[in-house]
Order: sequence, then C-alpha cells, then structure tokens
Amino acid sequence: MKPNEITQRDIDNWSRCTPTTQLCRPTTCAAEPAPRDSFDLREARQLFDTLAAKSRLADLGEQSSALAHELRQPLFSISVANENLRMMLGRSDMTRSQLDKAITRIAEQVERAQTIIDRTLAYASGRDMGVVSADVAVAANNAVEFLRPLFETADIEIDVGGARMSAAVGLCQVEAEQIFVNILRNAAESIEARREAGWEGSGRIAICIMKKGDILQCVVSDNGAGVSCEVATAVFEPFFTTKPRVGTGLGLHICRQALQKVGGEVRLLAGKREGARVEIELPLSLGS
Repeated sequence: MKPNEITQRDIDNWSRCTPTTQLCRPTTCAAEPAPRDSFDLREARQLFDTLAAKSRLADLGEQSSALAHELRQPLFSISVANENLRMMLGRSDMTRSQLDKAITRIAEQVERAQTIIDRTLAYASGRDMGVVSADVAVAANNAVEFLRPLFETADIEIDVGGARMSAAVGLCQVEAEQIFVNILRNAAESIEARREAGWEGSGRIAICIMKKGDILQCVVSDNGAGVSCEVATAVFEPFFTTKPRVGTGLGLHICRQALQKVGGEVRLLAGKREGARVEIELPLSLGS
C-alpha cells in the first residue's frame, strides 16, 4: 500500500467507531435498530385537519374578493328592481301583477345572494354541502333572463335555441347560473368594445348545449371584439382584466375554479369567423 493511501477496509473499520469514544464495535455485531416512536392515528388526523384549515384560511383572501365580485350581480339587480318598484308605486296605471313581478325579482336575488354567502362559508369551515345538482339548460336560460335588461339596453340579440337540452351536472344551481352570467356579461362587454371602435353591426350572442357520451359541452359565442391567443390564456388568471376601469379580473377565474372542482374545463377561443367563443366541458351526473 502506498503511503497515505486509504483502503475500503479502513473506511469500513472507521465507520464502526463512535466519534466521541473511538471505541470500535465488533464486526460481527449488527447495528441495533433505532427506537421507533409509536404511530398515533389521532394525532395524524389532528395534524391533517389543522393543515387543511390553514390552507382554507390562506385561500380566503382570494375567496373574499370572489365573494365581493359575485355579490355585485344580485345586489345590482336588487337595486334596479327596487328603483322600478318605487317608480311603479308613483303611477296609477300599474297592475298588481306588475308590482308582484318586481317584488318577486327582489326576493329571488336576495335568495341568490344568501346562497353565494352560504357556499363561501361552507368552504371556509370545511363543511360538506352534500350532493348538489344543476340543470345546465335551466341555468343558461335563467342567466339570460337575469341579464335581459343589459341585453335590451345594449341592443344585443340572444339566441338560446341551442340551449334546450336538459342535463344535470355536479354544481349547485346558483353556481351554474353564476358561471353563465359571468360568461354572458363578458360577451356583451366585448360587443360594446367593438362598437366603441367604430363597428355598427348588430350584436349577437348564441348558447349551444350538447351531449357527447358522458360529457356535456356548452359553447357561448359572440360577434364582439374577439380575443388574441395571449389574452385567451391570461383571462383565467385572478385579477387579470382588459377593462381596468370597470373589471375586477375575477369573472372567468371564478368560472374555471367552479368547473375544475367537478372535473370540468373551460376555454376561451377566437371565433370561427368573428368575435370569440367560450367552450365548457363537464362530466354529466349519473342518470343524465
């Protein structure tokens, strides 16, 4: 052996020595197993619950912003219906049915706001909302009626002829309606943006619902200003908006979160001839 040369045998011998006493253990003696702490299933569950609670609390910042965004819609509708009711009461030619319609609209939007709050609180507390189901065709048509005053004011035609197929998915009804409200509002704003750029055509939005095996497909198309590939990807990120003066940048992000929760997907694409289209895919509930 050359001077200062270390062999593998030397390394094996040194590895059996303790640094403090330099006492070598016999080569024939196997190392004693390290003591193992007993596994406490109760403590593991408590740790898991604690981590889950902290994760939900960390997410509440974004959830509170989403809650504010979602509540703006029913509150705006309540405000409009309340103003209409106030003007009706000052007129002598109003019928009872017209007054009842305004009152019913206010009650419906109060219930919608309460459902949105309950859903957020259930998420924050980790409480299970139980089995939920929504009819997508009903949700789409309800969303259209909810935004009807906006479409009439903006002179936008809504084609719901392709949204008659009844199909159940694993969302709550209000949640499904809010998804369509966000998408339809964006489509209307895109048409308005195209008009502001000098276009004088007729605004049009179409909704189509179809089944492909156990998947439900929904397409909302418009003839608005269109969308670039970069924007089509970025719009689903929280707080990204092309309308900084009026937009919150949460509408499509909320849609994607709600859909991903039940195994769904959403995409924003350029229209085949003009405008843009939003494509949604959702797994159908059993029996649909």
